[in-house]
Amino acid sequence: MGVGTTQRTPYRWRGGLVWGLLGSGWLWAALVFAAPVEEVIPIGSVTINPMANNRRAVILQGKTKTVSVYQGQDSLGRSLCGQGFILEDETGSLDVLYLIRCQANETPVLVGEGERVVVHATIDVSFDNVKNKEGKELVFKAMATKIIRGN
Repeated sequence: MGVGTTQRTPYRWRGGLVWGLLGSGWLWAALVFAAPVEEVIPIGSVTINPMANNRRAVILQGKTKTVSVYQGQDSLGRSLCGQGFILEDETGSLDVLYLIRCQANETPVLVGEGERVVVHATIDVSFDNVKNKEGKELVFKAMATKIIRGN
């Protein structure tokens, strides 16, 4: 009886360990795949500390103002086109650049003055000599990757 008990105990222990690991694996998978829904954040929460938000992906919402067309070149000399504007909500404002490589088959989303938009962007704090139409250097800006009009 002592021999039979010894053989069953390690088996039960190992079986419990295997099922425990599988169960915790499913729990971790559920936590990873249940990522939070992307939410719009206030502009003021980004502008309060620019360096802490550098390279952070954000979703912002507000009204456009001081909209301008942008045409230039990237560091490799390829043509860039798009728009620059100030995005404003009740907590603050932020310069936004939406640039793509100019191609005949792809045009940037064009927004108008005073239009409500949702902007998916990456915050960029850098000294790359990008200037707005008044000649002010844009050291702190949102580099838009997607703009949704009329929200």
